[in-house]
Amino acid sequence: MLVPRPNRKYNCTQSELYAISTIGWNSYLENQPDFEAFSTLYTTPFGDAALLAIESAKVLPDFQARNQSTETAYILMGQQAEEGLTKWRALRSYIKASFPAELVKPNVEAAGEDHYNKAVTRNWSETELMFTSALSYITANAAELTSGGMPAAFQTDLADIKTDFDKQYAAFTDSGQDEHEGTDAKITANNSVYDALQRMFEDGQVIYEKDASKRERFIFARIKAAITSNPTTNPTPPDPNVATIAGAVTNAATFNPIAAATIQISAPSLPLPISALTEPDGLYKLSVSGLANQTPFTVLVECFAEGYQAASQNLEISGGQSFTANFDLTEEIVP
Repeated sequence: MLVPRPNRKYNCTQSELYAISTIGWNSYLENQPDFEAFSTLYTTPFGDAALLAIESAKVLPDFQARNQSTETAYILMGQQAEEGLTKWRALRSYIKASFPAELVKPNVEAAGEDHYNKAVTRNWSETELMFTSALSYITANAAELTSGGMPAAFQTDLADIKTDFDKQYAAFTDSGQDEHEGTDAKITANNSVYDALQRMFEDGQVIYEKDASKRERFIFARIKAAITSNPTTNPTPPDPNVATIAGAVTNAATFNPIAAATIQISAPSLPLPISALTEPDGLYKLSVSGLANQTPFTVLVECFAEGYQAASQNLEISGGQSFTANFDLTEEIVP
């Protein structure tokens, strides 16, 4: 059975995965005795190894590094192709000067006109065939073309361009394959980091089942919401006219993120409720504007999701600040 290429398991950027994993395993090390009391596998070296795995995944070449050879070969190959197209147009001129008008068409076609027309669109396989057809045609019609003004070195020059093109074409296709292999290795390493983190997080949620503040340190969506809404990640000064409300919506039993949940913000001072849907990772972000010079006031933040009991909380907000409202929704009991 063929094994498919790996797909990433983490619903976040690569940099977010590394940041969330590092935060998560540092929290583990801070609370390691509680984990070891739960399972003897959870030692300090176990956490150190997990952090080392994150660093090992980080140093694997990212897209730009993997793509360098492919992009370089593409540029050089394109340059050789342009030279080849110029040479083929010159060859067409020699054909017109070497044969009667009624014989020009079949000779131009024999020289690779169809391949040329496709090569101008950067079709590399057709470019390769254009070179081959042109050189074969010159060999078969050298005497006529020379009488039509083709320089003696023309065929050699075209052959040299083809050699350079073929070299870059081979490098391009090979580096493209290497790039796929590098991509798969990076995704596989990242998936391993994610899987190890999630297994530890699942146990952390059991260990701290009755300690909500500790438990939140071991919920992927919660950490992601914290780092993506952290104002230190955005150097733009806060707008005194706007308050931002963000958070994560998760299943109260599994702590898995809930996508497409509706978040609605309302208050007597707001002309209309403001709403948004959570992303696939359970995160949301909303802005309340028109707050400049207003004193702090309370808004009602409500959360609705199909199959879950609605939840709500009150927040006192003011302009120029960010606020967090997380929700753990309980599944509805079907009679």
